[in-house]
Amino acid sequence: MMYKAIGYYSKNEYMIGRTVAEVMRLLQQEYPNPRRGVKSLKGSVNNLYAEPLKIVDMTGRDGQYKF
Repeated sequence: MMYKAIGYYSKNEYMIGRTVAEVMRLLQQEYPNPRRGVKSLKGSVNNLYAEPLKIVDMTGRDGQYKF
């Protein structure tokens, strides 16, 4: 089964992979987090993507994989 990361509002496809883990790995490669660590989480909103994403299977069911 194939999975894809799509935009929550726009429905644009961001990544496609065989597993949820592969989709997450590809997203991390394409959109790396420049600031890592505990201090980067305090007091600042760190938006990595242009919009909220969800991972769905190719049939369109989301399977509760929202992030």
